[in-house]
Amino acid sequence: MTVMGIIGCRIFEDEIVHVLSNDLKVERIYLVKNEENIGLLNKLEAQGLEPVVLPVYEIRACLEQSDEFSVIVQLQEIGLHMNPSRLRSKTYTNLSLMSGFADGILLFYGLCGHAFSRIQTDFAHTGCSLQLLQDRSTGEPARPLEDCIAATLGGSSRYRKILKSHSDTLFLTPMWALNWKNAFGVDDELLSGFEFTPENLRELGYRKVARVDTGLSYEPDFEKKIEEFALNFGFEVIEFEGSTEIAQKSYNQMQNMLLRPHLKPENILFKKSLKSFST
Repeated sequence: MTVMGIIGCRIFEDEIVHVLSNDLKVERIYLVKNEENIGLLNKLEAQGLEPVVLPVYEIRACLEQSDEFSVIVQLQEIGLHMNPSRLRSKTYTNLSLMSGFADGILLFYGLCGHAFSRIQTDFAHTGCSLQLLQDRSTGEPARPLEDCIAATLGGSSRYRKILKSHSDTLFLTPMWALNWKNAFGVDDELLSGFEFTPENLRELGYRKVARVDTGLSYEPDFEKKIEEFALNFGFEVIEFEGSTEIAQKSYNQMQNMLLRPHLKPENILFKKSLKSFST
């Protein structure tokens, strides 16, 4: 039995659908039963997949009777990145549960305000391999991405270059466009000191909204939502070509490490700890 876990932000819902629907090796997909996984379930079923939806403790019981290669997914709410300590707390809770029965866990997150800076140390005792989405765009050793937009634009280096000439731009992927109020923390009481209004955004220097086309079409209203956002805030719409390359490569790397452990990939951020031998 080999078990790969995925914990991630709902912003990456489409990318997760993409990697799972194109995975010929996975034999069973489990979704933790909760509200955040509903959209993922619908999209996976639309691709002809049949995920098993169960509470965590029931998934664990099923795995104990299985010898299949299984993937378990637990998505987390959009907007947690606005509060790194809350993001860390929520993620650590889910990691603590999943690391008890998963051989490795891929986190669909970037650095997100350095919320995960101690994750290697904090979970070293579990013996479970942990990895954030990896940036290999510069030819240097792989490292975590700055954020989810960097993941869709080909890496942190390209993202920084784009920002230098487009500092007046907000970047929206399909899931950002459909959930921008949650993603920007518009109704978050903890951010009550800032009103997300056209006037305030212009005062901050924003004039444009970028439609980041990842090549995925799971959200048919993407273009409509971009136009609505631009109209509401008086922004010009521009477009950037994105991709799923980083999500796919990160997924493939974790999967290969679990299914072929004798192939030790270079530059893995979080390596599996050696279990101590008892006498």
